[in-house]
Amino acid sequence: SYWPLTSPRQHAVLLHHVPDPSVFSEGEAALMPALMRWLVGTGRLRSQTLVAHEVPWLGRRVDLALLTARGVASAFELKIGRLQRVLEQAAYNRASFHQSWVVTGNQPRADGLRWAHDLGVGLLVVQDGIVTALASSTLLSPHPAAITRLRAAIRARGEVAG
Repeated sequence: SYWPLTSPRQHAVLLHHVPDPSVFSEGEAALMPALMRWLVGTGRLRSQTLVAHEVPWLGRRVDLALLTARGVASAFELKIGRLQRVLEQAAYNRASFHQSWVVTGNQPRADGLRWAHDLGVGLLVVQDGIVTALASSTLLSPHPAAITRLRAAIRARGEVAG
């Protein structure tokens, strides 16, 4: 669903993280402007939230990682193609992040949606600039040592809007 930005602060946060949407025009990156608008509009991305792209983590790269002022870490994996592969990546992130999400440009089949639910992985579909949440990510408490290292990795690559 479309989430209108209701305040100048929301506009400022979005503008800070997506100053030029044309930068995100190819492949999976094309999903980013709509995702960022949804994150701001739903209150998941605020002025003090750290935002980090391509975070190196356990031998992989997380497409987008958020770290709230309270220390809650969320992972977002973006994929245009096969849902199975990105669901595997998101499930892998569940061990370290409080929440893990898949962002895709394709409507999933019933088995893919069921798998996301079973894994506790959030599933967002972006089509025509509109984000539809088909499944929510369940909130987990990662191991203290893992979350401490993860927070440091996000801080090393992240920036805040405020």
